[in-house]
Amino acid sequence: MIIDSHVHYSLRSYDAEAFPYLDYANGTLTLAHGDRAALLQSMKARGIALCIEPSTGFDRIEAQLALAPEYYPYIRLALGVHPKRCAATPWSSRKQLRRYVLENDVVAIGETGLDYHLPPAQCHRFRQKMWFCYQLRLAHERKLPLILHVREADDDALRILTRYRRLLHGGVAHCFGGNTRCAQAYINLGFAIGIGARLLQESNGGELLRQTVRELPLHAMLAETDAPYVLPPLPALFCSASKRKKLRNSSLILPAVIERIALLKGESTAAVEQALYENTLRVFHLHA
Repeated sequence: MIIDSHVHYSLRSYDAEAFPYLDYANGTLTLAHGDRAALLQSMKARGIALCIEPSTGFDRIEAQLALAPEYYPYIRLALGVHPKRCAATPWSSRKQLRRYVLENDVVAIGETGLDYHLPPAQCHRFRQKMWFCYQLRLAHERKLPLILHVREADDDALRILTRYRRLLHGGVAHCFGGNTRCAQAYINLGFAIGIGARLLQESNGGELLRQTVRELPLHAMLAETDAPYVLPPLPALFCSASKRKKLRNSSLILPAVIERIALLKGESTAAVEQALYENTLRVFHLHA
């Protein structure tokens, strides 16, 4: 069985009556079409046992909460303010975020963290840090793990996490793409490392991540897709710009990620699948 530790199936891109999404069968990426319900049903039939959906922004929490009852407990929620949305989220909204967390069945706080991808004047670093620290304290109040989104900001994120070390209850560094030293710093603070389709890429740090996976202990990894984002390398059939723009990632590609981890670690695919499944249950305090 497989758990996708990071998805966004409440997004509008899955609201259409039919859309193209990625599938994986017999060692090959393929293209499928369907709606959200058909996709999730296919995932269940193919051994995707559970998905965890964090917030992409405060304004999307209501959509998450609306979708959750229909698919509970197959989709479990994490709520938070994404670092890229901090500037647009009033600081007073933290009180509503706390109410959302206290009043709903939440398995983590997130996505939260720091994103320095844009120039400093555009990414509002101080405001990101304010929201990050608040969400660290909120997670401690509920004794919940964190789903970290850290992009080009590991030094600052690790400094903040180290400062709040006594308040941490574990979690995952989502969509990790760094080196072993950086990964080990998160592991030392109690975090797992989220491994997704970047592992399959030739560019965007794919080789660096593969070297990191070779060196990391298997017990420190989780599988994720970040669906509909972070597409793996696509066959020529999918490579036109117009087709790629419309294509959604899906949890159905996770066997490809697990197979690559197994190859890099010199383990059987079954052993890696079971380890990542157990790791995810442990990190999010879930039961089989």
